[in-house]
This record gives sequence, C-alpha cells and structure tokens, in this order.
Amino acid sequence: MANQHWENPEVTGYGRLPMRATFEHFRTLETARRGAADRLDLNGTWAFARFPHPDRVPADWLSPDTTIRWGDMTVPGLWTRQGNTPDRPIYTNVIIPFHAEPPLTPSENPVGLYRRTFFVPPAHENRRLVLSVGGVESAYYVYVNGKEAGFAKDSRLPSEFDVTHLIVPGENQVAFKVMRWSDATYIEDQDQWWHAGIHRDVFLYSTGPVYLRDVFCRADFEPVGGTGKLDITVRLGEENRGAINHSVEVTLLGPNQEQVAEPQSQSVTKPGYMPVVGKGPTLSFEVEPGEVSPWSAEVPTRYTLLVSLRDPQGEILECTRIHTGFRRVQIENRELLVNGKAVLIKGVNRHDHSDETGKVLDETLMRLDIETMKRHNINAVRTSHYPNDPLFYDLCDEYGLYVVDECNVEAHHHYQQLGTDPAWAIAFMARLVRMVERDKNHPSIIMWSMGNETGFGPHHAAMAAWAREYDPSRPIHNENAICEQAVRQMWDENPHGTDVVCPMYPSVDDIITFAKSGTDPRPLIMCEFAHAMGNSCGNLKEYWDAVEHYKGLQGGFIWEWLDHGLKEAANGIPYWAYGGDYGERVHDANFVCDGLCFPDRTPHTSLIEYKKLIQPIAVTRVRGNTFRFHNKQWFSGLDAYRCSWELLENGETCEQGNLTLPDIAPQQTADLTIDYERPRLSAGAELSIVFTFTLASATSWAPEGHVVAWEQVQLGQRSAKRTRARSTHRKPSVTQHQGEHVITAGDLVIGFDQHGRSRLMFGGKTVFESGPTPNVWRAPTDNDGIKFQRDQSGKALGRWQDLGIEQAKLELVSLDVAEGESDVRVDVVERIRPNRDEILVRTQFDIQNDTVSIAHSFDVPEALADLPRLGVRCETPPGFEQLCWFGRGPMETYVDRKACGVVRIHRATVSAQYVPYILPQEHGNLTDVRWIRLDSPEVGVTVRAGSPIEASATHYPAEILTPALHTYEVAPAAQTWLCLDVMQRGLGGASCGPDTLPQYRLGSGVFSLHYTVDFSRLTP
Repeated sequence: MANQHWENPEVTGYGRLPMRATFEHFRTLETARRGAADRLDLNGTWAFARFPHPDRVPADWLSPDTTIRWGDMTVPGLWTRQGNTPDRPIYTNVIIPFHAEPPLTPSENPVGLYRRTFFVPPAHENRRLVLSVGGVESAYYVYVNGKEAGFAKDSRLPSEFDVTHLIVPGENQVAFKVMRWSDATYIEDQDQWWHAGIHRDVFLYSTGPVYLRDVFCRADFEPVGGTGKLDITVRLGEENRGAINHSVEVTLLGPNQEQVAEPQSQSVTKPGYMPVVGKGPTLSFEVEPGEVSPWSAEVPTRYTLLVSLRDPQGEILECTRIHTGFRRVQIENRELLVNGKAVLIKGVNRHDHSDETGKVLDETLMRLDIETMKRHNINAVRTSHYPNDPLFYDLCDEYGLYVVDECNVEAHHHYQQLGTDPAWAIAFMARLVRMVERDKNHPSIIMWSMGNETGFGPHHAAMAAWAREYDPSRPIHNENAICEQAVRQMWDENPHGTDVVCPMYPSVDDIITFAKSGTDPRPLIMCEFAHAMGNSCGNLKEYWDAVEHYKGLQGGFIWEWLDHGLKEAANGIPYWAYGGDYGERVHDANFVCDGLCFPDRTPHTSLIEYKKLIQPIAVTRVRGNTFRFHNKQWFSGLDAYRCSWELLENGETCEQGNLTLPDIAPQQTADLTIDYERPRLSAGAELSIVFTFTLASATSWAPEGHVVAWEQVQLGQRSAKRTRARSTHRKPSVTQHQGEHVITAGDLVIGFDQHGRSRLMFGGKTVFESGPTPNVWRAPTDNDGIKFQRDQSGKALGRWQDLGIEQAKLELVSLDVAEGESDVRVDVVERIRPNRDEILVRTQFDIQNDTVSIAHSFDVPEALADLPRLGVRCETPPGFEQLCWFGRGPMETYVDRKACGVVRIHRATVSAQYVPYILPQEHGNLTDVRWIRLDSPEVGVTVRAGSPIEASATHYPAEILTPALHTYEVAPAAQTWLCLDVMQRGLGGASCGPDTLPQYRLGSGVFSLHYTVDFSRLTP
C-alpha cells in the first residue's frame, strides 16, 4: 500500500495535539477543588471487526451501510484477551515475533476496527472538543463521522485530537483502525506479552476558544532552611489571538486545602508566538510560601495548585488543579540526594499486567500494587519499560513511592542498530519529549529513564541532553549508556548519557569493587537485580549488606514485581499460562513469570525476604538486657510504630511485653534496656528475643497493627550433654523373614530388605513405608535451569543432566546387623551412582527404647560437587498431615534466603507447605531445623537433629514436580515425603544474573547428618 504510515519511523503521528501535562479542565474552582471531572466517557462496549491485514479492510467500513459483521469489544480492552479472534497473546523476551526487518511489518498484520456512536451533551455544545486516547497497541488511525482525525504511535502514551470541526449536531460516530504490528513494534520490544487493542481510557473533553493548554509546576525544597519555592509556567491555547486581556490566577493550597500563599494573577498583554497551531501566550509565576512540609516516599505531603483562567471581565472560564510536592533531587559526591538525604532505593521494576485483561488495569489493581509494595517496605518503582497510566503516578504521589519514569524505547532484538540509525531519531526523541511533557508535574518522579536495552548512540545522547536542559531538576537514568551488563569495566562509559551507574544483574563482588574504587563520581543504583523467577532471590542479603555498607551504592530495582501469567483453565483446572501456551511459533516460555508476586498479587517468599532486608528498623544486642534500636529511615521518627517483644526458650514464648519507643531521629540509634527475667537454661536449651514493630494507627496503605519489621536476637545456648539412654525395656529382638531383617524394640519395628531399604512401624501402625533413603535430587528451580531449553550449558541443571544426577542408581554395598547389650546396631553402606563416579553413603541405625538414632556419612567426590541437595527422605503412608518444627519459618527458607524466617516452634499442615510456582519446581524447604514432627491421627513421629539441619514435608515429591510444566499437571499425593538434608543448594539468581554464591553450594568431601527419631501414640 502507498503511504504506509505504520511502516515509517519518521512518522510518529499527525493530527494530534502537542503533549501536555495531565490535568482536567473544570468550569469552577469548587469543582476543581473536588476533582469532579467534566468529560464524556467513551469507555464501554464498541462494535469490533478483525481483518488479517490493512489491505483487506473493506473501503466502506466506516459507512452505516457496510456489510461487515460486527461483534462487541470492551474498551479499554485488548482483542487478544476477549472476543473470538485468532489473535492470541505472544510472549517473547528479545526476539521480534515475526520475520521482517525494520521498519517493515509481516504479511499477516491483523487490523482491529472499532467504532461507536455518541451524543455531545448540551454542556459541551459549541465548545472546542478534544478526543483523548490513553493508549493503543500498536499504531492507529482515528475517524470521526467518517473523516480522518489523525494517526498515532507509542502504545503507552496518550494522544489527543481536536475534533471540533468534525462533530455534528445529534449522533456522532468515532472509529479506530488499529494495526497490531508497525514500525513502532521494533522499539517496543520489551520483555512482556505482545497484545493488540485499545488498553487505556478514551474520552472527550471540551474547552472554550481560550483555554489552559499546559501547566509546568516546579516545586523546589531547600533542605537547609526548610523552605519551598514554586516556579509555574502556564501556556494558553487560543483561537484568533483571542487571549489578549485574559488573565491567569494561581493559588497554592496546603495539605489540608488551606491557602498557604497569596494568589498571584497575570494578564495577557500580547498574543502567543504560534497562534496558527494553538500555541498561545506563556505566563510565568514564582510562589514562595516560606516553610513547607517536603514530599518524600516516607512522608508524601502534597500541596494543591489551583490555576484559573479568567476573561477580560474577570469571570472564570476554566480552571484546573495540580497536586504537587516540594522536594529536591540532586547528585553530589557519589550520592543521589532527596531533600539532602542519601536515601537508599528499595525498588522494584513493574510492568502493567492483569492476569485477566492483559495490559488493562483499573484503579483498584493499581492501588493494590502500590499498597502491597508499601506493606513490604518498598519505596521505589521503575516503570519498566514505558510510561504508565497517568493515574499510577498520581497514586505514587499520594502513597509515597520514588519513580524512575522510563521512556517507551527498547529495541532488544536490534540492540545497537536503531539507536544509531538516523531514520529512527525522530521516534526516539518524540517518545522521550512526550513522556516528560506529560509527567513533569509529579513529585514522585525522581529520574527520567531514556529507555531500556537499545544500545547507546546519538539518539540517546540527544534525548539526555534535551531532558537535562528542559528539566534540570531530575537526573538522567540510562542503562544503555554503560553498555554490557556483565562488563564492569564499561560502567564508566558515556557519562553524558546517564547521571547514575545503573547496571543490570551485576555480581555482589562487582558492585563492591565499584564502591571501593571511588573513581566514578556517580552513585550506583542497579536498574535490575535479583531476578525473581520462580523460587528465587537467593544471595539477596549479600546485595543489601553491600548497599548498606558502602558509600556509592544506593540500592536498586528487583526484576520484577509480578509474574505475568494469564488466567486460563485446562480440564476445568485454573492455571496461569505463559509463552507457548497460545500456540506461538516463537516464544520464551515461562521467562515472563519472574516476579516477587503471583499474578493475583499474592507475595512469593522472595518478597517477604526483601521486606525483611529493607525494613526501616534494626535491633542489635549491646550487652545483657540492653539493645540498640536503629531508625533506618531518612525523614521520620519511630512514633508511627508500636513495639512488642517475646522471649523464646527453645522456641516457645516464656515471657512477653510491650516497649515504648523513644523519639529516635532518622538515621540515629538509641539503647534501651528490656525488663525481662532471664530463665536458667537447661542443657541443650537456647534463648532468643523477637522484636515486632507494627503500625500504631492505620495508614493509606495498611491497617493498624500491620507488621512493618521484626528482629530476632539470639541470647544464648547451653551445650547439650551427650548421654546415652539406658534401656528400660527388654533387649530388642532380631528376626529374619523372607530375606528381611526385622528389629523389634518395644512398639518400634524396623525392617531392612535385601536391598538395604528400610521400613518402620510403631504401635502396629506404619510410619515410614520407606526410608530414610539417600536423596540428592530436587525438582529444578528456574535458577537451576530453564526446563524448556535444550542447551543447559553453563547452568547447574545442565551439569546435573550431564552427570545423570536425577537418574542416579542407589546400590547396596553391605548391610550388617549387630546385637548389643541393650540395643541393635545396623550398618548400611550404599553408593549413589550417576553417569560417572559415585557417592558413598554410610548409615548407622542404633535402635533401642522405642527410639532409633541414625547417623549418615556422605563421601562426595570432586567430580560430583555442587549437587542439588544432600540428605535422605522418608515416605509415610497417607494421614501424616499435621506438621510442627523448631527452626526458621513460618515460610519456606533456603540457605541463601532465610533472613525472613524466625527461629521458633511453628505449626502448620503438610498441605500448606505447597507453593504453586507457575512452573512447578522445588519449594517448601525449612532451614536451621532443630526438630521436626509429623502426626497422623494415630501416631506422631519426631526427628531431632544433632545440629541444625534442613528439612521439608510435602505431598509433592520431585518425581511429580520435575517433569511438570504447569500447575494443573501436578496433584498432591496422599503420602507425605519427609526430607532431611545436610543442605540444599542455595537459590541464587542464575535464571538471569549471577549464580548461587560458592558458600551456598555443596562442595566435595565428607558430610554428616545425624538425628534421632522417636514416636508417640496419639489415640488410646
């Protein structure tokens, strides 16, 4: 087709108005104060038709007499998530999902036709009418009453069209022709689902012939004196130079809507410089209210600016309100300062996502995201990788979140190419300029980001230069400027391209090396780290320890907030779908499920770990009953929190109380003495104290009593006496039956078959159908390796597959039974044989007194180092559902992700240990376990470790989880598997980033695991 605008990157749009800040047009100051918008909502049900290519669209599609068979489509809504169309969601991380080269589109380029009718309400008649379109994927034409109003690209920013000349009395029709693919696709190549359709609001608003075209409100804060200053630029729109003798008045209201400065007014004395295109006069104001309450993520104090336009007689024609906040952002001496303080960025990356509607989010879901973030101590969000709906920034202003606002530019597939191609310069720059113009008034935005994963070239340099000149109040963020994510030596490149060093997935060692070097004057803020895919975020403590210890390191943004699963069902079983589930030829499988939360916003354990590490309060022991309380906030005291404490003896509460916190200034400490009576510890007992900090009153984001922070301090432990119980029963008996050794010790019966496999009964009830059996396999986590990928080289899973760990054979070497004076000792030697080499396992059973003591020794050769796990497991019959343990909990913990767990006695069910990660994988581990107990209705079995071990109890053994690709493919078994481990390999972050740290991997050598097993009857 001739003149294909959707394949020309130099055409970013036409017919649309210049971008402006987001604000409503009100008729009176009263409605402006209330925020009662006066606009015609066009959301709802539209007629819809789909065609496979633009040249297949009938020429008469806009005619009332067209023969097109229309269906219904909800707006905002994506046709990939509703309706009976063949177009389905597509997930790719990097690869463009069709065969073509920029800027061309594929031969199959679906088109969605939308149309609906409306009537202009009397209140809007004879006024200037503007059609506002919030966001459309990917390029579209707009028509009103059959006539073209304009064309637009950029799926994540609004476009507005003056349609006054196209409106007729009575019924009107508005229509869209939307192309799924366009040249814009190549620079919207982000790690997310590809959809199609109108995904944000559509509405009409009206103004008079003279109107408020734009308002730029720059609210600065002077930290030394605590004073504020407001620089305001008001741009008017006009027809026929009609603004002469009109006036603009600005009034600043405080947090309680009280007037805090004298209103200021200016009259228009000369016309605008470009009246032909509606760019009317510009007026500037400077308001100095004196001492103000600053805005920060901790205390998001907002002020309200009222701007009113009056005619020559002084009557109000229109007005608007803009929420603002006084704050200063600057970089000095290797620190990002907010209001003079070097705040740490405790951030997350966030995509727009709903598991039902795709990219369509309502206010409820946005608030849920932000409230969940605040409840987990998160203070910052990067809008990866595009501007969000304007409402999201309003909510960040309101709740208090620092925002890195990111430009909708990512050309990942054509990484370096497009950022240096002159044909794409306009598209790059337009996206940055339009984003800044729209979002410039939000105090929550502390940095402008030039985009993501597009290399670095002249386009980026020009974007950074423009942003600095236009808005010097905010630093520039651009990961592209420091180039390759894993090459630390390149971090000092292109300082003109970014004001912060913002690497992706650096190692802990690399950021520490950067901090120690001291040569780069910029702070380091990781734009992405701790890839949260599945059961993940190991090593997070090491990152945060470095951030808190070294100047020059100021935190970062975890990738990412949310799993992007889409809600589907298989055989009536709901599940979350990912790449490939919609028949895509090219896809990246479950790599889209890499968040701290499930798609319904239920937190993963990794989010709870993050909450603990970034909590605003820390407690350490000074001496005796005296503890040091550290207020880690920058702008607030601790008066918003209540503190309670529990003294735990052997994991049980022995004393508790409440503590009145003093007024500890930000970043300061205070020593407090807790009045408790230290118990006399018996042999083997341990003592700790747990402090819990809760909200003293409800906030906008959490109710009163919400737990903000917790700290456990170990107070001491007495060594256990090594004693051997003397038998009070007769000597255990040993018999043989059909090749099985059977040992009977009171109510305890243990049998060993000819292969060395054991079974265990107590009181006539089977407790272990098998086990303890040596166990070295776990269902791979996403960080171990991606199940879908054939080539796992470089991943732990690849090494394990090469070694044949999952299929390793267990062979009996020897079995010896020795009868003692009051006990029976059974020595079993086995070997675990993968493809090469072997692990020798020696197990000694000491059976007496209804109790069995078990000691395992594992000899791991160098060739088999870095195993998934090392331990044993026992299989119970159905019925062992009740679970209790003394160790970290109540959530799952792993050796490199356990800061969130409190060491105490926890009670739960085995079923509750299941974590339904979207790709089934290892879960439910427990660390620092002193003892663990399983109960059936008849029998209880307790395992007491000689020293803290790892353990888990599950209805989902590795045999069920390993081959499964979706949650609907797994079902709980009736049996329970009790796993006892020396250690599991840590979780790390190797799905995209550094692997598990060496100290959290199993090496070679001899490892021991010893414990006792005792039993109890639970029924008469």
